[in-house]
Amino acid sequence: MKTTGAYKIWSIVYPVGIYYVVSSLVYFVLEMFFGTAYESYMLRQMICAVATIPFVASFYRQDMAMEETVYGKRRIVLKRHTQGKNPADMEAADETVSFASAAADGVLALVAGAALGIGVNNVIAMTPLIRMSAGFSEANQAFFAGKLAFELLGSGLLIPIAEELLYRGVVYKRLRLLVGVSPAIILSAVIFGAMHFNLVQFLYAGILGLLLAFLVERTGFLHNAVLAHAAANVAAIVRQETGWLSFSYEPDAAGIGVTVLFLAAAGAAVVCLYRRGRTNEL
Repeated sequence: MKTTGAYKIWSIVYPVGIYYVVSSLVYFVLEMFFGTAYESYMLRQMICAVATIPFVASFYRQDMAMEETVYGKRRIVLKRHTQGKNPADMEAADETVSFASAAADGVLALVAGAALGIGVNNVIAMTPLIRMSAGFSEANQAFFAGKLAFELLGSGLLIPIAEELLYRGVVYKRLRLLVGVSPAIILSAVIFGAMHFNLVQFLYAGILGLLLAFLVERTGFLHNAVLAHAAANVAAIVRQETGWLSFSYEPDAAGIGVTVLFLAAAGAAVVCLYRRGRTNEL
């Protein structure tokens, strides 16, 4: 097995490269059918996510198998799914987790993702960054130009699945083996933010990425990162389409107060998840 530093770095880089090559090729073909209008942007992004999920999922499955066979990582199993399982498989698990406990983790992940997304969006909106970022303005205009159904299905479900498989399921896990837990959380968040290609989204996605990697590490399940990511995206869609909490973008007493409340809610959810966590390496 190749274990050089260069090979380990390459093992982190090439899944991201494959993801974007496949996505770009599919996107190019879709532009031939749908054109380049903003109105079809989210539909194209949604189809790209569907196309890339099988590729990223294959890396994720390989890594999961390797963790068990090569690195001796043991599994966490939901109790609800243990009936009829081979007793030897059950003994291989670090622990069994009740469905109620897993559901509580999921609810906390939803709260943390939505609250952090709202709070960080507010903080960024109170600065000159949005006005300074032409890339963000263009991306934001395209994002909300199409049908609401495509926004919810694409950004609220399919894109979080694809991106969490890649950035937390593969990139974070491989970085964790290379540099340890805390550096991997930070580096995976930086990579996640950088791949959004503008300063505003770099900051927003980078901060959110810290939470998402933390969720995977402390709960042991990738789906909690998917839930938090989806919650943050859906909250942004609801705000844009309905005007909900639009006043809180302003740096006045009301806006700052609401922002602090949401950030505090996110912090409280993170503290609860930390105390409930199934790892002790942070």
